[in-house]
Formats: sequence, C-alpha cells, structure tokens
Amino acid sequence: MAQPALSVLLRQLEEQLGAVLFERTYRGVKLTMAGERFLSHAREIIKRVDVAVEDVREAVAEPTGRVALGMPQSVAKFLAVPLVRETVKHWPKVQLQVIEMNSGYVFDHLIKGNIDLGITFGTEESSGVSYSHLLDEELVFISSRKQIDSFLRRRKRRTNTIAATELNNFPIIFPTTAHSLRRRIDEYLYQQDIRLNVIAEVDAIPQLLALAAEGIGSTVHSYASVLGYQSLENLSILKITKPPITRSVYLCRSSTTPQSIATSVTHDFLKQYASRLVQTNEWPTTVSSN
Repeated sequence: MAQPALSVLLRQLEEQLGAVLFERTYRGVKLTMAGERFLSHAREIIKRVDVAVEDVREAVAEPTGRVALGMPQSVAKFLAVPLVRETVKHWPKVQLQVIEMNSGYVFDHLIKGNIDLGITFGTEESSGVSYSHLLDEELVFISSRKQIDSFLRRRKRRTNTIAATELNNFPIIFPTTAHSLRRRIDEYLYQQDIRLNVIAEVDAIPQLLALAAEGIGSTVHSYASVLGYQSLENLSILKITKPPITRSVYLCRSSTTPQSIATSVTHDFLKQYASRLVQTNEWPTTVSSN
C-alpha cells in the first residue's frame, strides 16, 4: 500500500474510534496506549478468523495447523520427545512448536497468542486462561554428599529426611524471585516462619545442581529435576518433612480463543501421557522416606 493511502486509512480508523492510535515523532510512529489495546483486540479477531477457516478445512481424523507449546526445562525432559514423536507419527500435518521458557512467562505468552498451550507451576487470577491439573511434585533438599554426611554425623541420626527447620544449617542457593519455584518456596518458608541463609540466586537447573554438587550451596528443587544430572554421584537428596513441600503442575490454554482441533488433540495427549508417566514412575513425583 502506498504511503499516502496508508496515512488516509489510519486517519480514518482513528476518527472512527475517536482515539489517537499512533504517536508520530521525527523517528516515525509508535502505538499509544489506545493503539496497544486495539492491537490486542485485532490480533485476537485475526486468530479467531484463522481458527474458523482451519476448523472448516480440517477433519478430526487429520488435524492440521500450528500448535505452539511453552514449557519449562524440567517438564520438557519428560514430555518434549514423546510429544514430538507421537505428533510426527499420528498427526503429520500438525506443525508442532515446543518452546522452552520459564514458567513465569507462559501466562503472558498465552494471553498474547504467542503460544497455544503452556505448562506452569501455578495459576494466575484471570478469566482468560483455563487450567488442567496434571500432577503434584514433591520438592526435595539437594546438597553435596560431603555436606550431607557432615550434617548427619552431627545430628547422630542417619536418615534420608530433613525437617524444614533444619534447612538453616546450610548455605542456600535458590532461583530468583521471578521464578515460580522460588515463589512457592518463599510461600512455604513464610508459612513455617523459617529464614534461610540465601548466599546466591541462580535460575538455570544445571548450574544450580552443579553448585550444589561442588558444595558451594544447597538448594531445593523437584526430585524429577535431579534425575539424569551428570554429577549425580556427588549429590545427596533428602526428603523434606515437618511438613513436606510440593508444587502443582498445570496444563493451560486460552479460555476466550477457540481452540483448533490440532490444539485439542495435543492438549488431550499431554494430559493422558503425563498421567501415564506418573503411574509408571517414569516421572517420579515423590521420593521414599525410608
């Protein structure tokens, strides 16, 4: 479209809405707050049209179209490979995108339409997203074998459990407060009125476990996240008791945007497969206290 025609069209649109959509500067134009809101509605309308067209064209037996799924690294290790494998095998016309992201970003990407499905460790107070509970993971205490052995000798009682109040015997490295795991841990510590010596904050799981293995600082994470770690022989895992701490895993999707058949098929597969992994203990959600 030629520039003059585009300018006329934008001006007519602003007149129709009774609002300024663009702020014009010597560097060009940028959206105003009204423009941002209108853009959000426009994207949703366009997506609805795309879904409607796709829905008419596709059959349930052969779903087609893009399905973008956002999930954290600790979940991707269990679901990403089987999901891609099953999609390629049974739904070859589905354009699957598995995007690794911090669970804290899933809600925002879902609302903006950047992803179709997401996996999170919590829920947001919003009518725009629906959540399906997948499972509950137990969080465990992770430290170097040397530090744990020293602690158990001082305690004179060798078990693979540790009371919540005993965590303050160790220097701690947690994820940052932007991380959903940290928010869950902070909530737990606040409820138990426990203060810990947090010496550093690291979000990445491999680096967090590496620091624990080297004895730099201990941490708290899901039992499943430790499995497969290359330096597992240098780590000790203790079950947290009095009381235990868990986090919930949810599969979420937009409740306002119609879901394509491809998205629905993927959603249902993830729920069924996650349940199967828990039942067979391939996704271990707890650790024995014996």
